[in-house]
Amino acid sequence: MVVGGTIALVLVVAAIFGPGLVGTDPNRQDLLGRLAPPLGFGGTVAHPLGTDALGRDLLARLVAGARVSLLVGLAATAGAGAIGVTLGAVAGWSGGPADRALGWLTDVQAALPFVVVAIAATAALGFGLVPVLLTLVLTGWVGYARVVRLQTRAIARAAWVEAAVALGVGAPRLVLRHVAPHLLGTVAILATQQVSAMILYEASLSYLGLGLGGTAVTWGGMAAEGQEALLKAPWVSAVPGAAVALTVLGLNLLGDAAAER
Repeated sequence: MVVGGTIALVLVVAAIFGPGLVGTDPNRQDLLGRLAPPLGFGGTVAHPLGTDALGRDLLARLVAGARVSLLVGLAATAGAGAIGVTLGAVAGWSGGPADRALGWLTDVQAALPFVVVAIAATAALGFGLVPVLLTLVLTGWVGYARVVRLQTRAIARAAWVEAAVALGVGAPRLVLRHVAPHLLGTVAILATQQVSAMILYEASLSYLGLGLGGTAVTWGGMAAEGQEALLKAPWVSAVPGAAVALTVLGLNLLGDAAAER
């Protein structure tokens, strides 16, 4: 919990306050200072994490990318969670045709590779935040739906639910007062773990050239830009790669700790 919470806190602080604290334009080029090494490897305090092939400061780009990663991760998790929880709860409570329809939808989604959905969204909508979020939401709701569906089915057979039904409690009140509170813990744990997955998927899309595009700074885009100088200046790709790895590790540790409590 401590390790995961610390990493998550650093990510949030970097996303909110990082650009202001660094004070350097992440897109400012300095060709005379291109591929400067990090501090401790021959670099200077002016560029603690070094520069890329265009002389742009990696620290400034790292904190700018943190803001994009956090925004996309939270937004995609919220969208996927809303769809998955709603479908899973309806299917688990109703059973019958709704349950079979959800099973069919999950099978269809599982048969569609993540990259194929990303390519289709990019081809239809172009580059930008909307196609990235659409891709992440369309491929991320299944986990919620499956878990919530099974848990709702179990709760629907619980003694307190049967007692409420016998007392004449209506379906909306029954779901909100007797079913939803028992799903919140599970959904919160799933969301904590999925934020890290969404950040990783967004970095993968950016690395493949299917991300936000334009002048947006992303960790995956930074890693892709560093490929050409990988042997000469490995830190250009290593810095964003380490940021992705630490973020995923921290959020997964936080989710695991929450699941054990």
